[in-house]
Amino acid sequence: MVAPETHPGLAGLVLLAVQGPEYAAVRWGIAGRWPVVPMPLGARALADWWTKYQGQLQGRPVVLLGLAGALTPGGSVGMRVVCQSCRLHPGGETRRCDPELTQWLAQQLDAPIVQSLTTQRIVTQPQEKQQLGERFDCAVVEMEGYELLGYLPRLGMVRVVSDGMTQPLPDLNAAMTPATGQINLLRLGQVMVQQPQAAWMLVHQGWRSITELTAVARRLTVNPENN
Repeated sequence: MVAPETHPGLAGLVLLAVQGPEYAAVRWGIAGRWPVVPMPLGARALADWWTKYQGQLQGRPVVLLGLAGALTPGGSVGMRVVCQSCRLHPGGETRRCDPELTQWLAQQLDAPIVQSLTTQRIVTQPQEKQQLGERFDCAVVEMEGYELLGYLPRLGMVRVVSDGMTQPLPDLNAAMTPATGQINLLRLGQVMVQQPQAAWMLVHQGWRSITELTAVARRLTVNPENN
């Protein structure tokens, strides 16, 4: 591993995390080492977000730490991956993450390098996850990567698997407000009550993945000489 303090490409590093539990997990793990900027869930609110944070982020190395769903059978809950590129659904256009950051993250986290798929909604059903993985040759699915790379070419991205390929999710899209990138807690509660089994799995697996996200953030601060 390469110490972050001595890596020339990491000067001025900023971390990103989706507002809510992911942001709290990353802040807890990073312990003040680097600034952490909250961002919306999904891409539709990114333009307004960029207007607010452009001055803080433009031209700097940035690492997104977040959750993702698995699109392959090997993607177990809590597994960490480093994304080298993001493909856009449904057209398949591709943008590459910063190669230097990608290699540093993979080495620092001892994590596999994969390709992610960026969608405009949360993929909830196992059959669709499998089909998307096979069609686009992607290991995980998320909602921000491709569009974020349009603003931040010096972007590295780490994802922790929050739901396996065969795990159905409640209809979380019904609780999401795409224009603001936020989850409406009242609608979320209604969705969870309507689909209790999937909701229980979401809570159980979500706790595991959020805990791992904190561990990932903490690992990035480690000086290898102290290991």
